[in-house]
Amino acid sequence: MLRQCIGPSQKDWVSKLPAIEFAINLARSDSTGYAPFFLNTGRMPRAMIWEDPAKDEYPGVRAYAQRVKNAIMSAHDSIIAARVKQTRDANRRRRPAPFVTGDLVYL
Repeated sequence: MLRQCIGPSQKDWVSKLPAIEFAINLARSDSTGYAPFFLNTGRMPRAMIWEDPAKDEYPGVRAYAQRVKNAIMSAHDSIIAARVKQTRDANRRRRPAPFVTGDLVYL
């Protein structure tokens, strides 16, 4: 996922690492059915939604929150794109089973 989020110069990956880690920990795993955040802490982090503060209130926090939100959305989109590609590639190689019920097979 990191490869899909870094720029062409490949020098900005360090700054994106915390947001990508947050996105991975926020994503529900197909294997467990839970997000790592929930399994580690018993709860999911709150969304970054504010009660409409004034535009000039907390400008640094607002800019940081927007950057993290954009990184999370980008990471989420990358995860979905990777899942679609992996599913398509896996299904391309799948073949129907060459045996039917009642055939003898080695185990």
